[in-house]
Amino acid sequence: MAEYNLIIADDDSTIRRLLEIKATHFGFHPITAKNGEEVFKLLNDDLDVILLDVKMPKMDGLQCLQKLAESNNKTPVIMLSNEHDASVAMQAVKLGALDYLTKPFNLDELFTSLRNARKISKIQKENNQLKENLSDSLSSHSSEINLISKSPATIDIQNKALKVAKLDSTVLLTGESGTGKSIFARLIHANSDRKDKPFITVSCPALPRELLESELFGHEKGAFTGAIKKRIGKIEAAAGGTLFLDEIGDLPLDLQPKLLNVLQDQEFSRIGGTEIIKSDTRIITASNINFKEKIANQEFREDLFYRISVIPLELPPLREQIENIIPLAEHFLNRIAKSRNSTLINISSDAKNILKQYQWPGNIRQLENLIERASVFCEDNIIHIQDLPNDLSQTATQSSMSGLTGHTLAEIEAEAIIQALNYCGGNKAETSRTLGITEKSIYNKIKRHNL
Repeated sequence: MAEYNLIIADDDSTIRRLLEIKATHFGFHPITAKNGEEVFKLLNDDLDVILLDVKMPKMDGLQCLQKLAESNNKTPVIMLSNEHDASVAMQAVKLGALDYLTKPFNLDELFTSLRNARKISKIQKENNQLKENLSDSLSSHSSEINLISKSPATIDIQNKALKVAKLDSTVLLTGESGTGKSIFARLIHANSDRKDKPFITVSCPALPRELLESELFGHEKGAFTGAIKKRIGKIEAAAGGTLFLDEIGDLPLDLQPKLLNVLQDQEFSRIGGTEIIKSDTRIITASNINFKEKIANQEFREDLFYRISVIPLELPPLREQIENIIPLAEHFLNRIAKSRNSTLINISSDAKNILKQYQWPGNIRQLENLIERASVFCEDNIIHIQDLPNDLSQTATQSSMSGLTGHTLAEIEAEAIIQALNYCGGNKAETSRTLGITEKSIYNKIKRHNL
C-alpha cells in the first residue's frame, strides 16, 4: 500500500518543497518528482491527484499527460504553467486535465482545485469498482450490453457488430480516441458463442516492451531476471474467449511477428519455453492511428495489418452523432446515481444546448468525464451552464459563429435551418420552436431554399 496520494511534479526544487509542505498541511500525503518520467515510476492505485508543471526536462507536463491518456490512467491531473497560453491550456484540457493554473498561482485556489480533484478521484474509484462488478456479471451471466444509440451512424455500426459477433474472424475497430471501441469489443464478445468464456483486455502502450511480451505470451520460470515462477499470458488466459488488444498500432515492431504467428497458426510459446501452445482465442483489436503511414514508415507490418483487419469497423466521432449526446449524458448520470445511491441528476435545457453544440475532440470519454465532474459540484441536482467548463460554452459559441463571413443572409438562414433540423432530428415542429418561428414558416423556408 503506497503512502502517498498526491504527486507534485515540477523541476523547480523551491516550488516542489513549498507545495509539499502546503499539501501536507491540507491533509494530503505528497511525493515529489522532477519530470514526467519520474511521475510514471510513482503511479499507483492509491493516487488521488497529480500536479504537473508544463515545462520540465526529459518529459514535460503535456507529454506526461498524453502518455497518461494513452495508458488509460484516469487519475485527475492539474496543470501548472509559467505563462497563460490558450493553445497549451486547450491542449491540456483535450488530453483530460481537470484544471489549468498559471504561475504565480494563488495557493488557496490551487488547493481548492486539488480538494475538488480528490473528491472526483474518490467518485471515479467507486464508479470503477461498479464497472468491474458489472464486467464480472457480464462474464458470468452473459448479460447483453445495451448501447445508447439514436443516430443512424451508430445504429448501423451496432448492427454490423452484432452480425460480426457470430463469426470467429478478427475485427479491427478504428476511430478517434474515446469513441467507445472497448464498448463495441465487449458488445461483440457478449453476443458471440464465446460469451461464457473470458473477455480479457490488454492496452499495448500501457506497458514497457519487456512487460508487454510477458503479459501477452507468458513466461517460464527462470526465463529472465525476476521470473521466479511460470506465468500464464493473456492469450492463454483468454482461451475459448476473446482477447481485446487496445491501441494495437503501438505494439512494438519486434513483437508483431509473434502476434502474427498466433493469428496465422493459432500457436505460440511462452518466453523461455519450447512447448508449442495452441491458441483458441478470438482477437479483437482497436486503434486510432493511420495504418497506411505506419506501414509506409515501416513501423507496422503490412501482413499483420491484413490479419487483424479481416473485418474492419470504423466508429464515428461524437460530433457526428448529435442525437446521442444527451442520451449518453443521461445514461452516465443514471449510472452515477446508482453508484452513489443518490437522487438522479438532470441537465438544464441551456446546458443541453451547449453539450450539443460542442465538438467533443475527446469524444464519449470526454463527455463521460465532464458529466462526472459536473455532477459533483452542481446545485439542486441539476447541471446548469455554470457547472460546465468555461471553454466548453466559449468553444461552442465560436463554433456556431464561425464561417459566417463572406456568405449572404439567405445562405446563412438556409444553413441555420439545416443545423436546426439536424439538431431536432428532422422534427419540423420542434425546429420551429427552436428557431422561434411558426411551423408554417419552416415549411415555407424549406421550400424557398430548396432544402
